[in-house]
Amino acid sequence: MTSIEARGIRKVYKIYKSPGDRLKEIVLRRPHHAEFVALDNISFSVSKGETFGIIGENGAGKSTLLKIMAKTLKQSSGNLIINGRSAALLELGAGFNPEFTGEENIYLNAYLMGLSKADIEENKARIIDFSELGDFIKRPVKTYSSGMHVRLAFSIAICVNPEILIIDEALSVGDQHFQKKCIDRMMQFKNEGKTIFFCSHSLYLVQELCNRSMWLKNGKMERYGNTSKVINAYNDWVRAKEAGMNSADEALKAAEEKGKEKPAWIEDVKLTDKGGYETTVFESGQPALLRIRIRKTASANLIRGHIGIGINRNDEETIYGVTTKLDGIEPISFYDGQEFTIKFPSFPLLAGQYYVLVVLADDHALHPYDFYRTKIFSVENLFGDLGIVRLEHSWELGR
Repeated sequence: MTSIEARGIRKVYKIYKSPGDRLKEIVLRRPHHAEFVALDNISFSVSKGETFGIIGENGAGKSTLLKIMAKTLKQSSGNLIINGRSAALLELGAGFNPEFTGEENIYLNAYLMGLSKADIEENKARIIDFSELGDFIKRPVKTYSSGMHVRLAFSIAICVNPEILIIDEALSVGDQHFQKKCIDRMMQFKNEGKTIFFCSHSLYLVQELCNRSMWLKNGKMERYGNTSKVINAYNDWVRAKEAGMNSADEALKAAEEKGKEKPAWIEDVKLTDKGGYETTVFESGQPALLRIRIRKTASANLIRGHIGIGINRNDEETIYGVTTKLDGIEPISFYDGQEFTIKFPSFPLLAGQYYVLVVLADDHALHPYDFYRTKIFSVENLFGDLGIVRLEHSWELGR
């Protein structure tokens, strides 16, 4: 069953140079405005129980799309179907009357979501308790900090038991304790088989939470589908842009042309335990396997090359890197669907969050054909050692 379906969504704003141009347009019945296209032909569907992500730079149209989905903004054209009661957490303060108290805004917001007074009374205590606002719930919202705004907004959205939850970047505001509480509640919501539409600049959160995603750029959909592939494409574009391309369009075109020229590419990478089960949580010292599957263009001649990996901390600090060339392996003859496995008898990383960057390169290990970044994985440390890696050691005590 489909929870959300969008077909050809378009949003156009009329831009007037002066207020008088509006009057001229009415009287003369001729256009006196320029058009700004915020969204252009956006189509997608989200299945029931799916967590769907949206990424992109500021100004890409993400918030505009979420406002349309939350029915606080009307699209210029196109169709949007939402099956089920939805709740939205949009930009800071959206839907609040600053003169009302927090408690009064609970009634206002819940009423706008379609709840009856009886339903609101039934849920009010849970909303207040989840928000942890204490006596501030009786004070005007205009006296709230940005973090308190988020506490109240998220508590209302999640506690009215919607079937579809729409979340903008607002969770980036507030203290870590409440952020974790929100994420935990979202995971519970996800596990209950409900639908989440999640917009964030945190690619880590999008990667971990979302089954599928889309990348918006200048109001248009650049990528749509598997979250890892969408994020990899976005990261390629960002890296190309930062490398000194003259424009974002040139960077994207260069990335696309490079992709067309790839004679071989990485289709999938999985990090598993010693039994071959994919996981994102390891214990320090636990055996691990890295499985890599590559594809080869049918028209390409014999492709020979090397594979390399880099294990990185989530803050982009490289912990370890190695290639088949450094390990003394002759260039590999790649074929379509080929799989490789790297075995780690003991994963010595200490507690933290990491990812693996895999590269497919030519026979000199100098020219990369393709890159692949895995999901973030966590390592739990049962030993109590400090630092990044655990070194095998022993103590000899003098007498």
